[in-house]
Amino acid sequence: MKLEKCPCCGKSLTGFFSTVNLVPQTKIDFINRHLNQNFDAYCTGCSPDLLNKLARTFQQQKNDIENRLRQIIHYIPILSSPAPNDWKYEAIDMITAQTTSGTGFATELSRSFNDFFGGTSNTTNKKILNATNLCKADIRIQCVKMGGNAIISTDIDYNEIGSGSTNMLMVCMAGTAIKVLDINMFPEKIREYILEAIELTEKLEAIADIPK
Repeated sequence: MKLEKCPCCGKSLTGFFSTVNLVPQTKIDFINRHLNQNFDAYCTGCSPDLLNKLARTFQQQKNDIENRLRQIIHYIPILSSPAPNDWKYEAIDMITAQTTSGTGFATELSRSFNDFFGGTSNTTNKKILNATNLCKADIRIQCVKMGGNAIISTDIDYNEIGSGSTNMLMVCMAGTAIKVLDINMFPEKIREYILEAIELTEKLEAIADIPK
């Protein structure tokens, strides 16, 4: 889009003395959607006040937004394989996540037998599952913040740090964030959750950008 002036505030976008630029399309859509406006663009001069106005409204709903995002973020697809052949997509960037937690179990042969026969396996498995889910949530949110809607070629590594009762479990996850161009490739319900997760993430980003 080549404009000489910002459609919203009228500030010059060209010339040697111009100090403003257009904001990304995602922010334009975000402002228009939540303020019921229809400008083709906003600049770095007028958009901060508009975004702050929205952010302060969202701040009152922050807990509800975060709770809802926790409920639906797992609908962002994570694949360990490359994208299916019928997906047309843009690769965005590599994303990673790590989490470390205490396990409280040792790796000696006797303890391994206890784990295998149920002595501590439930506790251990829950800790591993929780750590894995934290990493999945992390890379999903990273993906959405980058403008993506799916993650492919994902790899998970599990490592034990330390020994005896002081050992720690480290879970590392890495994948490639992508944007599937035709979101209709997803089932309708998943599509709705993906779009909602994107909107909720945008609201939280707006809250985070409020001047301190």
